[in-house]
Amino acid sequence: MSGYIKRWAATVLADVLSFQRTAVVVGARQCGKTSMVRHEMPVPAEYLTLDDSDYLQLAKTDPVFFLNRVAAGCLVIDEIQKAPELISRIKMKVDADNRPAQYVMTGSADYRRLPQATDSLAGRTAFIRLRGMTEAEMRGKPPVFLKKMFERTLPSLGQLDRCSKKEVFDLAIKGGYPLVRQLSPQARWRYFESYIESQIQHDLSQNWNMVRLGALRELLRYTAIYSSKLLNITEISSRIEASRQTVASYLKALEAMYLIDSLPAWLHSDYDVGGKVPKLFMNDTGMMAYFHNIHSSDNLLSNLEAMADIGGKLVETWVYNQIAAEVSLRAGWRISHFRNGNRQEIDFMIQDDQGRLLGIEVKSSESLNSDDAKHLKWFADRSKHPFTGIVLYAGNTVTSFGKGCYAVPYSALWAD
Repeated sequence: MSGYIKRWAATVLADVLSFQRTAVVVGARQCGKTSMVRHEMPVPAEYLTLDDSDYLQLAKTDPVFFLNRVAAGCLVIDEIQKAPELISRIKMKVDADNRPAQYVMTGSADYRRLPQATDSLAGRTAFIRLRGMTEAEMRGKPPVFLKKMFERTLPSLGQLDRCSKKEVFDLAIKGGYPLVRQLSPQARWRYFESYIESQIQHDLSQNWNMVRLGALRELLRYTAIYSSKLLNITEISSRIEASRQTVASYLKALEAMYLIDSLPAWLHSDYDVGGKVPKLFMNDTGMMAYFHNIHSSDNLLSNLEAMADIGGKLVETWVYNQIAAEVSLRAGWRISHFRNGNRQEIDFMIQDDQGRLLGIEVKSSESLNSDDAKHLKWFADRSKHPFTGIVLYAGNTVTSFGKGCYAVPYSALWAD
């Protein structure tokens, strides 16, 4: 247990296993799935990993025997996407036995999207998304930032740590993989060099039969360049000299491996001015910084152009990963972005289970001006739903812009 940091998603796992027969914990490699299920399983369980070649061979050649290793209780199967043929056998077993908490599977790829997938366990399982570790989790804080913003329970200055632009850049550059956060800049670079090679050369080629590995690496690099921007497949395909169809299929594979997210545009049937194009986000800003050759905040602060371009995208991507982790815990909550044809845009739009809306704008600056909240105030004037607007920035004071819109320091993300 030494050194383990509790994860928010463990509460969802415990809740799901109280009634559901199986659960699947999914997320990118090294985000902490295995550690979470080993440390925070709510029921006694036996653990087997398909990273072990012997167990993998057994699962593929004799899946019935493999699953019968545990006659009662719970079996945890790590990296289930390596043997998707187990899914149909698990389906047969849980259809004959409706006890909860029989199987927990982890996966660094969504087995439902694999070309060889035949069953999904629909109605028999719940998927639990584990993201990289948030700063609030690192500090042992509960997932309450968004909830408090919906309620307009703003932090007082005594509750807030100082969090400068430099400190925000440093947090984003470390990213959310628990192991990588502890590494030196040079060790971090070497780690991602190896991580990406294994992801591309092994997982993608094995699971999706992809052969253009050079194009895949270039595509992953361009997801770092485009992270937080509107998805433009035509432009990306031109840059890596691949067809739109190839780029689209590779992006789906990267998303199925939880390396990137496609954030949908916010749309509503009674609101007719929203766009439809999704935004692209990398799911770890440490990897994003690696592709931009950014090793420390000094690389950004010493270059005004890089600070404005790469720094802005890096911080917005970091914020996305902080708040998306909280959204995934709440049943009925959704996260999206807003942009219309008149270029009014809001970085993130969160809708809760009561229909309330929370708009979040991300600024990497330490100071504010009246224009920082103009799109939030524009939306507040027109929204047909209860709306709160937040500008997250690298300052240390809470400020009201009026119309239910406020400026809140980044440190509010982990305030009690």
